Amino acid sequence: MDIIVLIILSIFAFLGMSFSVIHLLSLHRPAYSDKGLRIVLYLPQNFSSELEGIIRLIFVEGIPRKLMSDGKIYVKAPLEDTETKRILEKLGTMYPVEMLPGQLSYCMITGREKNTDLQ
Repeated sequence: MDIIVLIILSIFAFLGMSFSVIHLLSLHRPAYSDKGLRIVLYLPQNFSSELEGIIRLIFVEGIPRKLMSDGKIYVKAPLEDTETKRILEKLGTMYPVEMLPGQLSYCMITGREKNTDLQ
């Protein structure tokens, strides 16, 4: 009877140690593994009412990490929409959100700098 109890305790001890090692190894993953992808939101006119909820949801759900992007959200908003710009400035203090410049024919995000060609 003592042998059976000892075997069962040994199995539970082995399982506990295995899960502990797996947990400790998973803690050393980098927060973002950048694969060169960028998330760009192109906003239509008068979209400021839903913008804050969408950006918060993107970061709560971990979308940048799941898509293996650089961890930022790049936003292109209409030039005359001051409400959207104000919301983006506020969110920029809490989340890595970056607003792209005005009128663009293209915007290439390379590393830490943006190369733009204005129309």
